[in-house]
Amino acid sequence: MQTIDAQIQNALHQTSPEAAIRDVKHAVARELQSLDPKTEIKATDYFNHTFIPDFVLTWGSGGQRPSRDVYLRFSVDAPLIQRDLKSLHEESPAFIAIAGGNSTRESESAAREYDDCLLSSTSTLESISRENSRTPVTQMLKASLLQGGRGYLVGDSAAEVHRAVSSADAALSRLDESEVAASVRAMNDHLSPAFSSRIERVMQVMWVSQGGDAANFPGTREMVTSLSSGELGQILPFLLSLEDVTNEDFWRNLGENLALGHLQDLLHWQCSRNLDLLINANLDRLNARAAAVDPIQPNLFDELDGPPRWEVVDSHLHLRCGDVDFKFVDDRRKIAHRTELGIAPRWYEIERRLDRYGVEGIEFTSPGSKTRIRSSTTEGLRESMDMRALSEALGEFARVMAVELRWPRSRHNIEVDFDRFAVESVGSSVSLHILAYLGLDLLHRASPNSLRAFQEFVTADGKFPWWVDGSGRLGVPPV
Repeated sequence: MQTIDAQIQNALHQTSPEAAIRDVKHAVARELQSLDPKTEIKATDYFNHTFIPDFVLTWGSGGQRPSRDVYLRFSVDAPLIQRDLKSLHEESPAFIAIAGGNSTRESESAAREYDDCLLSSTSTLESISRENSRTPVTQMLKASLLQGGRGYLVGDSAAEVHRAVSSADAALSRLDESEVAASVRAMNDHLSPAFSSRIERVMQVMWVSQGGDAANFPGTREMVTSLSSGELGQILPFLLSLEDVTNEDFWRNLGENLALGHLQDLLHWQCSRNLDLLINANLDRLNARAAAVDPIQPNLFDELDGPPRWEVVDSHLHLRCGDVDFKFVDDRRKIAHRTELGIAPRWYEIERRLDRYGVEGIEFTSPGSKTRIRSSTTEGLRESMDMRALSEALGEFARVMAVELRWPRSRHNIEVDFDRFAVESVGSSVSLHILAYLGLDLLHRASPNSLRAFQEFVTADGKFPWWVDGSGRLGVPPV
């Protein structure tokens, strides 16, 4: 594949000026996109104009999206670039040289005077974009250059950033203090504080997840072992949008202060491997008050036999398991309006499934009567009365409207409402996977294989011990 400089030279040598400009801008746009695939790039109708940019880059969604103007120049050498910086610096644009050029002290000095602007070249951006980016730090460094890059990124300074991008991940895995320190310096020199501090915090998390001593991290900011709630809110959208990060320890260390509200703040987020790992690695920290359970009418492209997956829809966290959907809420009133959505079962239809739990209360209904019974002992209803006899006494048309269960080896009570097709905590919030398991088992009446597949999914094939007994963690009933 041709280098970006070769593509530009071939484009410029065309006889048609319109075709030359079009092809140059296409080549540069592809290079910008390769640095950060999440960038929205809009080309203007101008080329190398004095005060109208060639591109306008935007990020994110909503009404207050950050943006940056990009001006293409044949060179970012002084004295012409000094004129551009003086007249255009207020919006902190980027100036990209498309015809190479050498590093000069005059240009570097001018860049320092307007250090919120970025001066670079297509060849520099190409060398950085081609670096492999399978892990968070490398991806964050590359993606941050367009939005938060600053200063004179040509020559030796470009080499420093290139080295940081290419070696930061390996240096962190080796706990190489000197190499990590060099990456931190390069970030601070060539990224705005908002971006450099964000990446350094992620580097700290990775350092600890690799077994490094927090006190030995060679950074410039106060070292803490976990991201604050505010930092999580800022960083999560960036991390989740990266290529798959399959380091479970990273997501576990990242989520020490993770709460359901952080996921709700994502507004809309499609299912992804990163989102799955983030949630599954922190299920002991993520609690909800209730979950609405709904059957899904599959479309032509739905994979009903595919693995479960998490997603955020309309500021609610959802779990999709085959043809059933769970919507988790932090306030039971959010699903209080749900009535007559399910078909209440007869006792014998769910009795064997209920054998796995401690039944604390039950609500029956039959023509002309409605009964709710709660246990007055610590042993539960099963030990204090003949449940089958009670069901038979209510008649063949009796239906179970709801049951209150005690999760095994815990203090958590959960109500399963068959009429409203919902699972709700009684008292304090409970872990997402517990609500989902009960919904699958009792409302959806999933097969043993489906229940085991769900357990494997939330434990990341056994890497997280959410179902382990005898260790202070919640057990799971045998399937």
